[in-house]
Amino acid sequence: MSATILMFAASILGQEAGAGKVDAKLDFMKAAAASYRIALDGDTARLLHLQAEPSFRMGKQAADAGVEEGAIFFWADEVGRPEAAAQVFLVRNSGAPNGLWIHEFISLSPGTFTGERAGRSSWSPRQPGVEFRAVPGAPKPASTIAQRSSQMRALAREFHVSDYFNDKRWLELRLLPTPVARYGKVGATVEDGGLFAFVTGTDPEAFLFLEVRPGKDGAQWQYAFAPMTCYELKGTHAGKAVWDIPYRKDAKDPSKPYYVHLDRP
Repeated sequence: MSATILMFAASILGQEAGAGKVDAKLDFMKAAAASYRIALDGDTARLLHLQAEPSFRMGKQAADAGVEEGAIFFWADEVGRPEAAAQVFLVRNSGAPNGLWIHEFISLSPGTFTGERAGRSSWSPRQPGVEFRAVPGAPKPASTIAQRSSQMRALAREFHVSDYFNDKRWLELRLLPTPVARYGKVGATVEDGGLFAFVTGTDPEAFLFLEVRPGKDGAQWQYAFAPMTCYELKGTHAGKAVWDIPYRKDAKDPSKPYYVHLDRP
């Protein structure tokens, strides 16, 4: 899976800025995402489907973030489950006064990936990006989609995430009440599922999966967290710590679930 953070030089940025059109920036971000091919590893490699439009569109973020534009793209499997995410965003700060386009990729999969870009091997994480666990005290999954949707939203509200933003201070992230993705298929490993985002401003910093998966006593609600930032994150359920991930400043190893690649033209 080709999850990569790419930084494009200011000359390219200048062309987009000169156009002065939001649509031009969106086209640029969509083309960047489309330049990657990602396939699930296994007995038969399964090419993931890149969603044509971003699932999340970001605008200008807080001044200390330095983010002026961005979008999040998902690569999904055959039942529509997001298996990989790329956040393509524009940063302008003291370190990059002319601006840098950054592509930030993270594995959302309980498996592994193989990726390529322009015919060359790219991000291929050798370990899963997420780990599923049963939601403590969750009800049995309801029989209808509408009822499961209600259960899913109620369960999501039991979780909280904090972000050690800019490696300086803890921020409580805000849960978006509506999932950014719904998927699943009767008879599949994931019969129903949703992906929720925890945000600061309009920028997702962490994801929460809630899925109906097989358990030892039948179908059950399970959860998994995934980061959408390099900064330290902590997650709780019903006030109990259940997840944490350290600051990943150095993300240059293509065998890891979070990978940063600098690509200068």
